[in-house]
Amino acid sequence: MNKTLLLILCDFLLLTIISMWKTEEEPPPPSEAPSSESDSVNVSTMAMMEQDLLDTLKFSLEEEQAERNELTEDLEAKAAEIAKREEELSQRQQRIQNLENTLTEAEQRERELAAEREALAREAEELENQVTAVRTDYTSVSQKLAETQKEALENQAQSRLLQQELEKKLADIEAKEAALEERDKALAATQRQMQELDVQFKMKDQENSFLKNSVSSLKGEVVAEREERLRLQEQSTVLAQGVSDLAASSQDLRQELRSNFEINANQLFSDFKNNQIRANFSAIELMRNRFVNTEETTSTVLVSDGTNVYAIAHMDSLPFGLKTVPDTVRQMKLNLSRRGETVASDTMQFLMLDPRITVIPLTPEEAELLGGKPYLTAIEPFKFAEAVLVNRQGDYYGEVEFKLDADTPGFVKMQNRIFSSIFGEFSPSTGDLVLSKTGELLGVMVNRRYCALVNNFVPASTLDLSVRLDTGELQTTLRLLNNRLNGFPNPLQ
Repeated sequence: MNKTLLLILCDFLLLTIISMWKTEEEPPPPSEAPSSESDSVNVSTMAMMEQDLLDTLKFSLEEEQAERNELTEDLEAKAAEIAKREEELSQRQQRIQNLENTLTEAEQRERELAAEREALAREAEELENQVTAVRTDYTSVSQKLAETQKEALENQAQSRLLQQELEKKLADIEAKEAALEERDKALAATQRQMQELDVQFKMKDQENSFLKNSVSSLKGEVVAEREERLRLQEQSTVLAQGVSDLAASSQDLRQELRSNFEINANQLFSDFKNNQIRANFSAIELMRNRFVNTEETTSTVLVSDGTNVYAIAHMDSLPFGLKTVPDTVRQMKLNLSRRGETVASDTMQFLMLDPRITVIPLTPEEAELLGGKPYLTAIEPFKFAEAVLVNRQGDYYGEVEFKLDADTPGFVKMQNRIFSSIFGEFSPSTGDLVLSKTGELLGVMVNRRYCALVNNFVPASTLDLSVRLDTGELQTTLRLLNNRLNGFPNPLQ
């Protein structure tokens, strides 16, 4: 019951008792009329008091009803909250039950679940720490964003510079094309001169033949004509010497024209495709206690020093490398093929100029069977500042500048740029073949930056592949090659 209502009831009871007590003590009225009036007053007073009491009780009941409604709403809200918490508690109890059921699987899982309970207890603190960390990360990301925007501006500036360089290169290409047309005209004029020299050579040859016939016909003449015959023989000798000198001059002229004329990169790649040879290497290796047959294929060409003919490749094309364990390689075979013709080779050599370059010597008969033009080594490798690179598979090519490096004699440093002025994206890689602008073999890329100039074929070591590889021989060869490579400057390794 409401306290206010209780107080009102108590007051009403007290007033009633006091009223009844006063009525008992008062003397009886002297007459009926005054008594009636007094009774009327008392009744009116009691009626007003009862009405006031009823109003008060009604107000108190309404107030109590309102409070009960509020309490009911509060109880319903509390009940919903309690139900929600009981549901959450039930879910947590279910999770705990699941975790406890999982605990029976292993003692280690029990320790992990205990750690998870502790983690749940520290969740609020960790959330606060995460908020702090997120704020720190936000600051860091803001700084990185500023740096990235700065780098983007720098990249835009670099792009503009590259665009300017591209325009400059295009202008240079146009100038080179104009110069190439002039050289074509000069070559045509030189060819006409060579034809004239060939005509003169034939005339001299006919004259020489005629003189020889004349000398032969004079053998039967008298001794008096001997002096004339000797004179004619001397003249024939002089003419023959002149013809030989003319032929040598013509050959020197052809060689000089070839060395001075810059061949277009497209023509060089077309010649490479016509003379391309596929080198197939296969080896039997011991891996995980079983023998496995591994194969490697690369694209190459025949090269010559003017006497012998070789097929050239980088060691990365072989089934084994300098770091291979010798005991794992049991046997190796290689063959060269071109346009349906195949030649098997039993010998492999590693060059003294760089142990990573390997060559396969060929006999004249084998070279003739494969066909194609053997590339000569470059006589003047530094005549042009650019070279043409063909990748080891012969799929693409590019024009790249190179420079001499005083610290690496026998090697040239390639400009390792992704951007190429003519052929789009291109980047030198290990094993690429490098052709000079004169159509000769400049060298082989031994890594992504340096090209070894191939000017001789002196072997540092030779492997006999006709029989099973001897473990000791292969171990000695790899040790020799590694020692040779370790003596090179760091940029070449």
